[in-house]
Amino acid sequence: MPLRKILAGALAAGLLGAVAACGGGAPSDGKVTIRFAWWGSEQRAKITNEAVQLFMRKNPNIKVTTSTAIYDAFFQKLATETAGGNAPDVMQMSDRHLREYAERDAVLDMRPHVGKEIKTADLKQEVMGLGTLEDKLYGLPLGQTAMVMVYNPVLWEKAGAEKPELGWTWDDYFEAAKKVSDETGGKVFGASDFGGVESWFKVWLSQQGKGLYTADGALGYTEQDVVTWWEMATKFRKAGAATPGEITAVNPAGSPVLRKVSASEFMPDSTVAPNAWEVYDNDYALAPPPQVGAESGIYGEPPMLISVSARTKQRAAALKLTDFIVNDPDAAKILGMSRGLPANMKNRAAIAPSLTGAWKQVYDYEELIADKIKVGPPAPPKGAGTLFTLFDKYYQDVMYDKAAPADAAKRYYAEARQVVAG
Repeated sequence: MPLRKILAGALAAGLLGAVAACGGGAPSDGKVTIRFAWWGSEQRAKITNEAVQLFMRKNPNIKVTTSTAIYDAFFQKLATETAGGNAPDVMQMSDRHLREYAERDAVLDMRPHVGKEIKTADLKQEVMGLGTLEDKLYGLPLGQTAMVMVYNPVLWEKAGAEKPELGWTWDDYFEAAKKVSDETGGKVFGASDFGGVESWFKVWLSQQGKGLYTADGALGYTEQDVVTWWEMATKFRKAGAATPGEITAVNPAGSPVLRKVSASEFMPDSTVAPNAWEVYDNDYALAPPPQVGAESGIYGEPPMLISVSARTKQRAAALKLTDFIVNDPDAAKILGMSRGLPANMKNRAAIAPSLTGAWKQVYDYEELIADKIKVGPPAPPKGAGTLFTLFDKYYQDVMYDKAAPADAAKRYYAEARQVVAG
């Protein structure tokens, strides 16, 4: 059942009606237990649990239990738990879901706690917007991320493909990817099909001065924009420059690049693991995405937020853990860049000299694009999580040649308008 229906049903049943009045004060003298949940890789789980262990050593009266899952499963479980009044005390939160939880009073407004339990003075203010709705603060940034292209420089050079650099174009990308595919005889495709990922569509729109949403929550792009994007992805795929549907499809072994059947792929730089060199067999480099015009289109955004349940019975302990994860310098040394560059600028400066390998590459990449990054947009409207899924769903028909881009875009856009209209 979709998140919106679960939460709406809970509200109608009165399960969330008293949320704003719930939530305990300071913990008693005895040990209290809170729950912290997030989504992500095994590597992120390992690092985060190390930070949680440090928090418990520094706060022996607070016990923290943890849980993690992949993105979709995480939000399905969170919706069910919230509807049942059993949400985690502290949770990782996506900007695509924040508004739904906030407007149903399921997450705590931390604004009254800023300067007290929660400190924001050292946080990069440009990435604070996604956690804010009007004058209320429902999520703190867990880092800063930007879109990056991971590519195999060995195959790129062998094929004589143009090195991807700041300012290169989508036409440049097509030519380079085609050369790689041709050089390998189609055993490795130059690019992973990017058409179904709304996050990359968002950057392409941004390069043209558009966004996914307008200030009042309507769609910020046209049906023709979707057609053009999907036609470009189709051009790559039909020319053999990008992976075909059966290779692009979700695979337990990982993405096409991880499976060594693609030589380039877009991703948030916050997902680059510290052992990326080993994962990619040392054939690994980072580059900025191609551009439409002069604009990079790259947003500086938190890859995720951290929120507190409005129903928590241990509010003081939950706020203490939240502040610790975002601001504690010792926690920053453990967490590193597992959720992107630290949002706390003092912590970012402190860990920079010790970065090595892939994380050092991410840091250098962020430095390269620093003056090209755009301030991230505010939290998207309700239904944004649904549209993220719908965008890929309708593209599947294009990817498998079951529908022309124009036909699929028409059906997608009609449903998308209904979703954002409520």
